[in-house]
Amino acid sequence: MKKQVSILLVYLALFSGAVFFSGSVMAHADHGRISGQTAIGIAMKSVKQMTFKDFGFGFGKLDASWKELTASDVSMHSVNAEHFVVKADNAKDGKTIYFKISVEGQLLTVYEKESM
Repeated sequence: MKKQVSILLVYLALFSGAVFFSGSVMAHADHGRISGQTAIGIAMKSVKQMTFKDFGFGFGKLDASWKELTASDVSMHSVNAEHFVVKADNAKDGKTIYFKISVEGQLLTVYEKESM
């Protein structure tokens, strides 16, 4: 009985691994473009992470007031074939930061001035 259970577990592990592997290859193979809404979501998540960690973008860690940003504080600034620029306004500290996000969803840079 133990041998049958062991064989069954091996088959299940192999089968589930094959399904997982093939699914991840297919999902990665198309290198799909993200939407503008996804880019805004990436910026929202990133701004909250930047309140407790310096990501090395030149202005350091953001103060705690950035944690309170809502969806209405973050908007699409511009779009081109290579990247999105998402703008985040913080009314409490009067600052605006911009997130340059590739069409594949990678955060490329974050900056304070509208120069990029």
